[in-house]
Amino acid sequence: MKNLKNLKIVEKHGLWAIAPVIIFLVAVIVFTSFAVKNKDVTKGMNIGIDFAGGSILTVELGSEILDNNDEYNKHYKAIEDILTSSEIAKQVVQIAKDKYNIQLSESAAVASISYVQTSGSGSDMSLVIKYDNISSTFDTKDNDLTNERNTILESKIKDYYEDNYQDKGITVSTSYIGATASAKLIETALLAVGITIILILLYIMIRFEIWSGISAVIALIHDVAMMVFLVIIFRIQVNSAFIAAIITIVSYSINNTIVVFDRVRENRKKEAGSVKGAIIDNNKIVNNSIMQTMTRSINSTITTMVAITLFAIIGTASVREFALPVIFGLLAGFYSSLVVAPSLYCLMKNSVDKRKIAKRDGVKKDKPKYAGAKS
Repeated sequence: MKNLKNLKIVEKHGLWAIAPVIIFLVAVIVFTSFAVKNKDVTKGMNIGIDFAGGSILTVELGSEILDNNDEYNKHYKAIEDILTSSEIAKQVVQIAKDKYNIQLSESAAVASISYVQTSGSGSDMSLVIKYDNISSTFDTKDNDLTNERNTILESKIKDYYEDNYQDKGITVSTSYIGATASAKLIETALLAVGITIILILLYIMIRFEIWSGISAVIALIHDVAMMVFLVIIFRIQVNSAFIAAIITIVSYSINNTIVVFDRVRENRKKEAGSVKGAIIDNNKIVNNSIMQTMTRSINSTITTMVAITLFAIIGTASVREFALPVIFGLLAGFYSSLVVAPSLYCLMKNSVDKRKIAKRDGVKKDKPKYAGAKS
């Protein structure tokens, strides 16, 4: 325990930058790989239909099938095989070439399923599957290729049920969803995050000092960036749930940082009061403050992590799309509150204090030339 108390954390600021840099580089590699593979920069991230637009397939199977796990899995697997069929993809590629004079790759023509759920009840209960549209990089202005593919998929699924379930009347429909709301959603989210950051900066500057505020905001940006990078690496879908996760982390992850800076403020007052006029060792005070608040930071993070991890494990796909980014943000926030924000604070504070000391010492050296002489 004594070794922990003497642990020099802020002095090793270069070491703490290694993990974020590695995560950033891995994210760049993953992003670039998927963008190059699909010949579409938007494929670098797993962008959901909330932002990129998409299609919805509805197959009315009834509760007798959908409430039975074995039946549900069998029917979903059959529909999934049709949606991701290379045969249908080749058919769409040929239509693109012959009818629209568009060179489309097979990988770009295959539907990528992003969301599955059931809706309705009784005989009206339906399996609802959301999947991506063909990228606007290849499709026409009127999304003709996407609509052509939807027509083929709908026809193939109807044929499958007519061939295998002749006695069952299965209703199949597809609908196209544009991305018209995505720009407004992103604009609103960015505005909310921007206002939150400004308010946090003002609050910390008023309650503590400007250097605490700046370092806290940089740490907050670090947390959001780490969330984004890890979402890219693990190919988690980016949709409205992800935006909600960002806003959640922006609001939550600052807590541990404020606790550390609150203890720094208290310890600075004690140090300044014990020996007036003495030079305050910022590194020592901040290191002590980190260790004094370490248990609280660990406990609060673990408590929150347990709840959100359970959500991720037992929740639906949409819940996981919210929970996993929040988990990434919590880990990033814990890391930044203990090493990133305090280290940045010390770097800035030490630099300012050195200039003050240099200026003070310069004044002291000049004083004897004048103060010592009697008139």
